[in-house]
Amino acid sequence: MQLDVLSASTVGALAGLAVLEVLALVMVWEGCAIRLTLQAYRHQPTHQERVPGDRVSVLPARRP
Repeated sequence: MQLDVLSASTVGALAGLAVLEVLALVMVWEGCAIRLTLQAYRHQPTHQERVPGDRVSVLPARRP
């Protein structure tokens, strides 16, 4: 096997592994984001439990 073919195949294999790692990272990141969003939606505090500085998601009012 020639050196240039060996180098090219090695670079290609490493690039493929990098792409798979990034894909796995994005999937885990999205899973965590979905889990945290669902958790925040299920456990919304009442007005008495909120303190100044809390993040409150506000959706725009629907227009008829």
